[in-house]
Order: sequence, then structure tokens, then C-alpha cells
Amino acid sequence: MIEWLTWIASLVVALGTMGGVVAAIMRRETGAAIARFLTGMLLFWVLANYGALRDWFEETIAGGTPSEPADSPPQNGDGPSLWLPLGLAAGGLAASLGLYGLWNVVRRRRARKAARRATTAAAQTRRHAIEADHDEVRDAYAAYICDVLAVLDRPALDDVTVPQTAALLHAMDAAADARRGSDLDAYRQAVSTLKTAWRAADEHARKTGVRDLPAQERGAIAKARRLFEKALDERGSQHERQAAHAKARALLDGVLTLPRQAVAAVEHHTRPALDKDATA
Repeated sequence: MIEWLTWIASLVVALGTMGGVVAAIMRRETGAAIARFLTGMLLFWVLANYGALRDWFEETIAGGTPSEPADSPPQNGDGPSLWLPLGLAAGGLAASLGLYGLWNVVRRRRARKAARRATTAAAQTRRHAIEADHDEVRDAYAAYICDVLAVLDRPALDDVTVPQTAALLHAMDAAADARRGSDLDAYRQAVSTLKTAWRAADEHARKTGVRDLPAQERGAIAKARRLFEKALDERGSQHERQAAHAKARALLDGVLTLPRQAVAAVEHHTRPALDKDATA
């Protein structure tokens, strides 16, 4: 009976030691893992030599000459072997450490993948923000170039001989090239340069207007602007809008070349009304 109780106690100690060591390793407490392992081995040794130690203490208390406790318990063919729980614990500990190592490898791989996903998401967020700034300038320039009245008010913004306008067009090309590339920092810098160039060119064009042009050309542009307003007014008749459009283009001939986008926009607004009147 004592042998079986000792065997069960040894198994409990071995399993407890294994669990304590694994738990300490998972918490990265190396010192605690070593202490628990040594404590468990000491308890296991005491249980393994329980019979010899008991006899030694009994002889000591009885006053006899104590003999040295045996290094191992006497072998009893009928009793359970105390090496079995130790073997089970050692095997379990080895398996647990192996699984823990495998879990660490998997965890590190998952962490690297998560870090890459986070980096990719952050880069995409940055790119979307840069593209939004880029599109804002492109939309503003497109709105200008398609508005004949804006072109007449700020002709310098379409004049490549103006340094600010030339710098703007160069910055637009550079930003478009950077957008097609993969260097996000270069794209960000190109868009930053574009925003600065746009502000400079737009402010210069608004400030100068048409005042640097000769008086005769300023007068022609003013008359053409009024005619374009009449041509774009859908309340007018077909003949009136068509005549205003033609007169405006004739006044600007040799004075100012309108962007093809602005011309197309005017035609887009006038043709539907003209076609409607013609088929009525």
C-alpha cells in the first residue's frame, strides 16, 4: 500500500513539476522554471528513497548507529516502479517544450504577417491620402480649363510662357509619373510640389487677370466674355445663342487661344438647346 501511495505521490510531483516548468517558460521566467525543476527533482528523490530514509530516521531515533540512507529504494518485484512517473513526466515535459517551441514559431510567423499587413494597410492609407490631394489639384485645374469664362478671367493660367504656369504643368507631369511608380515618398513629394505650384500659378493668374494685355485685347476679351455668357444662357433662342457664340470666337481670333476643353464645354452646353429648337 505504501509503495502505491508513494508511486501516486511521485506521479503528482512529476506532473506538477512539468506543469510548473512549462508555465514558467511560457511566461519567460527562466529562473522560476529552473527553481521549480530542481524542487520537483528533490521531492521526487525523497519519494524514491522513502523506504531507506524512513529506516534511517527510525534507527536514529532508536539510538542505534544510523547507516547511510540508500541511494535507491530496494527493488520490490510486486510494487510499482517509481521511474515510471519520472519517465512520464520527462516525456511530457519534452513534448510540452517541443509544442511550446512550435507554438512560438507559429506565433512569430503570425506576428510577422500581421506586421506586414499593418504596414501594407498604412501604406495604402498614405497613398489614398496623397492621391486625394493629387486629385484635388487635377480637378481644380480641369474645372478651370473647361470653363471658358474662367479662362477669359485668368488667361495667364493657360499661358505656358508665364513661369508660374510652366512650373505648374511641369509639376503635374512629375506627379502623374510618380503616381504610376511604387515609391510612395517620391509621390508624396511630387504632390506637395504640385500643390505649391498650383497655388502660386492660380494666385498669379487671379492677381494679374488681363491687365497686362494691351487695351484693345482687353476690350475684345471683355466683349467676348459677354457674348459667351449669352451663348451659354439656355433661355436664349437658337439664333441668338449661335450668333453670340460665333461673334465671341471671332473676337478672340488672334487675341487669345481658348483651350479645346473649354470650346468643347461650350459646344456641349449649346448644341442640345440648338438641336431641340431645330427639331421642334
